[in-house]
Amino acid sequence: MSVYQVSCPARTLILDEEDRLLQDGGLEPEPALWCMLEAGHSGLHLTLAQALRGGDGVPPVTLWLRWAEGAEYDSRREILPLPPCPERFLAGTVQEDACGLPEGHPGRHGFEFGPPISEADITPGWLL
Repeated sequence: MSVYQVSCPARTLILDEEDRLLQDGGLEPEPALWCMLEAGHSGLHLTLAQALRGGDGVPPVTLWLRWAEGAEYDSRREILPLPPCPERFLAGTVQEDACGLPEGHPGRHGFEFGPPISEADITPGWLL
């Protein structure tokens, strides 16, 4: 089977004060998060930190963590809400897929990641 590195290998640990901020959302906070952008991207690293439910006239919000290469805990590190990328794969069909990254992200869209799957990539243990 072929293995391709398509996402950025940068990783960061969640600080205690960030962990407290990220509680009570739709996702279980993870202690370590990987950058979700394409490998070799420019600018700051970016990962999904939390999804907050909307209600009472307040829309749902997605919180993202951004940090700088080699200085993951400096003043450029921040958790902030970012709007979703509007791009869709197979838009208007039952197989429609959202990008899953924030609007204006560098590199490919989330639905473009991953190697093509061929018969040679499927092992017998994967078959049902």
